[in-house]
Amino acid sequence: MPPPGLYILVFAMGFLLFTRIVDVCIVGFWEREGAWPRWQVRKEKTDHVEDEVGGGDNVEYVKLPMPTTLRGRLAYTVDNLVSPRGESLFKDCSWEWTTKSVREYRPRSLAAFLRSAIQHAVITLLLFDITELILHRVRWNLRSPHPITSLPIPRQIFYTFIMGIFVRTGVDLPFIFRGLFLAPIFNPTSFPPLFFSTPLRSTSLSDFWSIKWHSQFRRTFERLSLPTLWMVDRYARHLHPHTITFIRTFSVFFFSTIYHLGVAYSVPPQSHIVRRILEPGQIKFFLSQPIGLLLERVVVFPLTAGMPQQRKILIRRLYLWVWIIWTGRWFCDGYVLIGQFDGRAMGFSPAANLLDWWKSPSKTGIS
Repeated sequence: MPPPGLYILVFAMGFLLFTRIVDVCIVGFWEREGAWPRWQVRKEKTDHVEDEVGGGDNVEYVKLPMPTTLRGRLAYTVDNLVSPRGESLFKDCSWEWTTKSVREYRPRSLAAFLRSAIQHAVITLLLFDITELILHRVRWNLRSPHPITSLPIPRQIFYTFIMGIFVRTGVDLPFIFRGLFLAPIFNPTSFPPLFFSTPLRSTSLSDFWSIKWHSQFRRTFERLSLPTLWMVDRYARHLHPHTITFIRTFSVFFFSTIYHLGVAYSVPPQSHIVRRILEPGQIKFFLSQPIGLLLERVVVFPLTAGMPQQRKILIRRLYLWVWIIWTGRWFCDGYVLIGQFDGRAMGFSPAANLLDWWKSPSKTGIS
């Protein structure tokens, strides 16, 4: 039987196609003219630019109109499908909704890009292999609905942290190999080496979710939430801004919850696993994030606003990681229960071979 990660990858690719259809063919029609995702081209600054997105000191990004020819529409569609972070197959081009770090990513040459990508691939593969080995060798209680949160607190924190690295590296790997394949064919300056925007450097919970975590589906979740925002704007304008922000955030994470429940259900059930369509751990994790963001906005930010910069960032980061690790335990419950660690995703494991060699009689001196 193929590893569970393969089913998750296939589901994610299918959902990516769905999100692009929503973004271009549905939301673009019901919102307004010009709501479709648009390319932006990188240009040297001039005195008169009508549609400027913003850039560095000598650079600006100008939005391009929707292509009108069949060839242009085909290029638009393909580029939109293979650009999960808003990068582009075409030179000096990106998508308008991408982040600044992606838009300004510029390796010196193809060789420099390939060296960087290969280095990232090796490090990511090793981290993925080591964390998978650790998690695979645990005897999880799959009859329990809480295989993580039923453990002692120190082990809960440890396995949640290890599983977070495992998930991140597992998502990064296809993205890295995609860049290694496409960069020599197209433009290497358009492909950032990693799928994530350095989440470990996040300065707050809002920074983590809005910027540093991956943005593959975030735009679609936000646009699916537009009907909710219209209803709030029409019938609940009197509400406090914090309440309106919470409703919007909750709507976004509601759609994220549906997606991740689909990811969990895409893995075929095992005979020894209790299968549930509405996995409570996934639901609790994602629907608790709006609460954490609200608490940060109304409590953490005001309390730290007048502090020195280093202390302020330290406290906000402490809140971020306490919240993510504590609620992440619920996510990990569901992740274990889908059978993610029943089999190894990698056929060859350097970490397992090294561990077996270390324990071998010839190494230990046991005969």
